[in-house]
Amino acid sequence: MLAAIRGPATEWSQALQASGLKPPFGFGLYLAANAARTFAMDYGARQELKSALQEAGLVCWTANAFPYGGFHDKVVKQAAFSPDWRTAERLRFTLDVAKVLLDVAPNDGSPVSISTCPLGYGQAAVDDPASIQHLQIVASAFTALSEASGRRLQLAIEPEPDGGFERVSELATWLNERFTAEQLQSLGVCWDLCHSAVVGEDTQIVLASLKSTGVPLAKIQISSALQLRQQLTPALSQRLSQLTQDAYLHQVRGVDGQGQAFAFADVPDFLATPAQHDGLDLRVHCHVPVCRSNYGDGMQGTEWKAAVELAQQAGYRDFELETYTLPGLPGEVLEGGSMVETMKSEMLACFSALQLDTPPV
Repeated sequence: MLAAIRGPATEWSQALQASGLKPPFGFGLYLAANAARTFAMDYGARQELKSALQEAGLVCWTANAFPYGGFHDKVVKQAAFSPDWRTAERLRFTLDVAKVLLDVAPNDGSPVSISTCPLGYGQAAVDDPASIQHLQIVASAFTALSEASGRRLQLAIEPEPDGGFERVSELATWLNERFTAEQLQSLGVCWDLCHSAVVGEDTQIVLASLKSTGVPLAKIQISSALQLRQQLTPALSQRLSQLTQDAYLHQVRGVDGQGQAFAFADVPDFLATPAQHDGLDLRVHCHVPVCRSNYGDGMQGTEWKAAVELAQQAGYRDFELETYTLPGLPGEVLEGGSMVETMKSEMLACFSALQLDTPPV
């Protein structure tokens, strides 16, 4: 973790400064379970982490506690959801991340958030009472931590295709029906724009559901999915395989030439069914750089700026750029073949969409 901050994250910060922007820059913290436990148990390690962030010109208001660990393994796929919210391991991991984040976050009263999986992969975790019990424990713990720190701490549950919750509207309704208003001060939603695009959830429906239920939107992840609106030729099939050859799960949703909706758990499953390759409206859960829209051979990135504008108009202010796939994408889709340059260009695109000349300090 420290090597990543002192290496690529520092290079990225320096690239933004070279573009005329002033630090500190917002940085989303990801700690695997082992790292979270190490930092949570060692005050000196947390101080070293805090110093490394300050030296890099970075500041953390948010953390990602979705993947428990092994997120850089050769094969991740459904394992990114495990252990799920039925388990004590997921609960402890989340509380460890909370302790670390509150210690390194700025002491300025600003809200802090931690995103997590949509309870699990599939419906099992949603239907298990243990998941609700663990979320109740988190709500109580986060309320106490918020009171002690003077900063609002929220758990942001993140809907994802094939997860326990796929849509923000479904999650907001579920939370509103099962938790008290006091608990919902600490439990909310992480709205990933890539995920919403894949499942076809309309922005207006997302915002209306949040308003009607009163469930907090803890953060919005600016992200873009792959999209194709033409017949899948052999060249396009090859291109899709190239763009999704990394370790992650790439769920597929779309409509075929006969107007029938379809869903596949991963790209290889979809490519193995040629009967549904004609006249497509296809969306693929593959986070692609938000600084461009064309990925070759008819592949496009889904549009995200309109959702950002509407969210701002609705009063939301917590945004996080999330394109975790950069190390696994083909070099020709990166800016100059460089991950750091692509990260810089993505941030500049986000600042422009948010109408920020410089990041808020």
